[in-house]
Amino acid sequence: MVGMSKNNLSHNSDVVRILIVDDHPSTATTLARALSQLNSVEVISATNGNEALEKVKDQAVDILITDMIMPEMTGLELIEKLRDHPAGKPSRTYLVTAYDVPGLKVTAQRLKVNEVLIKPVRPERIYQIILRDIEDLKHATQPYKNVEAEKRKFKILVADDRPDNVTLLVRYLEYEGYQPVTAYDGEEVLNKAQDEMPDLILLDVNMPKKDGFAVLAEVRANEHLKHIPIIILTAARLDSADVQEGLNLGADDYIMKPFDRRELMARIRAKLRVKEAEDATRRRNRELSLLPEIGKELSARTDLTDIATILLKRTAETLGAFEGHMVMLDASGAITDNFKITVSDATLDVGQLDLQESLFNYILETRQGVIIENATATKFWKAVENDPTRSVIVAPLFGRRDLLGLLFLTHEQADYFTLDHVLLLQAIASQAAIAIENVRLYQNATEEQKQIEKIKNEFIATASHDLKNPIMSISGFSTLLTKAGPLNAQQEEFVGRIQHSTKNMLELVQNMLQLTEIDLQKMNGSQTDVDVIAVLKEIINEYEIQAQQKEQILALETSVTEVFVHGDGLQLKQVFRNLIGNAIKYTPAGGKINVLVKLLQGAVKIQVQDTGYGIPAADLPHIFDRFYRVRSGKTSEIEGNGLGLAIVKSIVEKHKGEVYVQSKPSEGTVFTVDFPLATQIAL
Repeated sequence: MVGMSKNNLSHNSDVVRILIVDDHPSTATTLARALSQLNSVEVISATNGNEALEKVKDQAVDILITDMIMPEMTGLELIEKLRDHPAGKPSRTYLVTAYDVPGLKVTAQRLKVNEVLIKPVRPERIYQIILRDIEDLKHATQPYKNVEAEKRKFKILVADDRPDNVTLLVRYLEYEGYQPVTAYDGEEVLNKAQDEMPDLILLDVNMPKKDGFAVLAEVRANEHLKHIPIIILTAARLDSADVQEGLNLGADDYIMKPFDRRELMARIRAKLRVKEAEDATRRRNRELSLLPEIGKELSARTDLTDIATILLKRTAETLGAFEGHMVMLDASGAITDNFKITVSDATLDVGQLDLQESLFNYILETRQGVIIENATATKFWKAVENDPTRSVIVAPLFGRRDLLGLLFLTHEQADYFTLDHVLLLQAIASQAAIAIENVRLYQNATEEQKQIEKIKNEFIATASHDLKNPIMSISGFSTLLTKAGPLNAQQEEFVGRIQHSTKNMLELVQNMLQLTEIDLQKMNGSQTDVDVIAVLKEIINEYEIQAQQKEQILALETSVTEVFVHGDGLQLKQVFRNLIGNAIKYTPAGGKINVLVKLLQGAVKIQVQDTGYGIPAADLPHIFDRFYRVRSGKTSEIEGNGLGLAIVKSIVEKHKGEVYVQSKPSEGTVFTVDFPLATQIAL
């Protein structure tokens, strides 16, 4: 993991100062000679740590290259000492060692070593590394602003009903560098605490509206405020019972008025130190809990956008970033997708994320994450006008073979992100990379399944079409047989069987052909506004004789004269032909079939009700499946191929409608079809 150091020279000169430390003089000399060929550099060499410190005691160096094992002082000890150099620590540090001992990399990361080089290391490689660093250091457009100089002011809420006390405390706090906020009664304290989220509260006990104890109890009961330390200020000497009550309610300390300023400030500093440590622990626990949580969430996703949304939202909120990006890359490093989330009010546009080639190449080479401590002074980040970004953390999304993309989090404060952040983000990125590859595998499998389904449907369509002609020929020749001359009883029976079978086979082939054409989206007949009432009257008229033969009542019930649905008239007729035909077929003699039409808000509901045999509950979930037939009781002898209702469902859904069924055995069945209305409706 690489901690990108402050990308500017540690002194005012344009010359880059390089310190080489190695206890083998020949090694140091050879390397110094090679690096001296670079422009605008000053190379300093030493054979041990003490000599190195002596040579640079008056001026800092920009780049340090040190051997690990040396007499008197190790390379790590030298790095530690140079970190405290009065003129500033090196901007780049490289540790050279013959052995990759356990724990070395962890220590190097803690010391922000840019890279650990394992011997043998060719001078040419070091030359290239330093050349890159020099370009980076000289790329700076403004000096780095030390984070310590920007140390945040702690916000302290002063709560007292006496203005003179408040004025005095505010003066003390401002002198110490704190940011005071004031409140003069209990209710104002609670409101200010919610709005300002102070780091500490100085709370008077005797206040109007709500006393200090009541305020203390409410603060400790509030999930967002309960971690704020509270010091009770009181002029009255409290008895032990009151002190115990305050401590039980959650007070962190007591101090009596008049107080000693130095004592008060010492107690404030102590409580703030404790709060900082507790806040850091809570943040770390929250960060660590993110890893298993986000892994579980990502594993259940099959869409890249969902993965990006979860990943960016959870990581940005947990790590306190104001913006996050997940960019997907092709093999050349070009951005193919850019997902973004903004947590704060920042105004960075997606188009402003310009992936620098140097950053892409660096990550490809090292396969590690990057911390950019100052985005305004690095070649790794392309600053744009009004860009609030100051620090950036980048984690690569490496798949099994290639770099899939990069995960960015940004913050408006320089040097905000830490090594712990980049380690956590890298672990999350590894889980995200697995999820992304799984999504791609799922998408590929889905696409392959669609292709297989398409090939299957095309085969069925071709086979059905080719079967249709010979079946019709058989049917035609069987009809000719009846006209060729008188047939005896047995011959008539055989011819009748042929005609019956060919009729069923032709119906099956036509249904299969129709279904495959729907699946292949080839059934794109003329789309018009179709009058459903007229269609239903036509279909009922077709089936009237068949219903009369079974002494059934077939009726249309509606209060509307016209109702229009936009679609294919022939396909809509097929829907109602199948539903009404089934109702007649599965209703015993003397039964009743009602077709009802009702207008809804923006839709029309058509119901086909019968008093037939009904459908068992176990069969209802499968009733629209292809080739599924209910084979129980009296229905087992009724002929059918199990495709009629599948065709109904396909056509209805193609017309953006919905079909469903309700049924009870021996009581009857209701098939309901809902269609969205066309623009023309007449009542």
